[in-house]
Amino acid sequence: MEEKDNLTDVLLETHHLLRRYHMTWYGKNFGGLDPQQGQGRILSTLWKRRSISQRELGRLLSIRPQSLGELLQKLEANGYITRHRSETDKRSLIVELTDKGDIFQMLKPNYDELFIDLNAREKATFKKCLEKISERLPKLTKGENDNEFY
Repeated sequence: MEEKDNLTDVLLETHHLLRRYHMTWYGKNFGGLDPQQGQGRILSTLWKRRSISQRELGRLLSIRPQSLGELLQKLEANGYITRHRSETDKRSLIVELTDKGDIFQMLKPNYDELFIDLNAREKATFKKCLEKISERLPKLTKGENDNEFY
């Protein structure tokens, strides 16, 4: 990385490169599904909930029914989820994660390899700095798109 004078520039460049690393890994292993967007976001939510009605899933993720239906069709066609009618309410579709969907959540990029060049003291200092930033961010975004997923 070229030398930057401004801390913000370094942070934003690092964020960009980290996102690129993240997407490259998911691209190679899961065809580009990202656990923070679209189909990947649905899988991440299902992993926490295991089984949920399609209507509740759409409400929880703020996705319109038609858009959700399209995303779920793709996930079902690729074997990540199954859908079936509710036993108690035949109008309701229940969405469940398959074993393949579980694998999507269990396999993660090896982010530890990013820190190989740091010694123990540098890692501890870096961790403290990130924790301070992480404590500050919610104060700066309070009320902005509050959502249990993020």
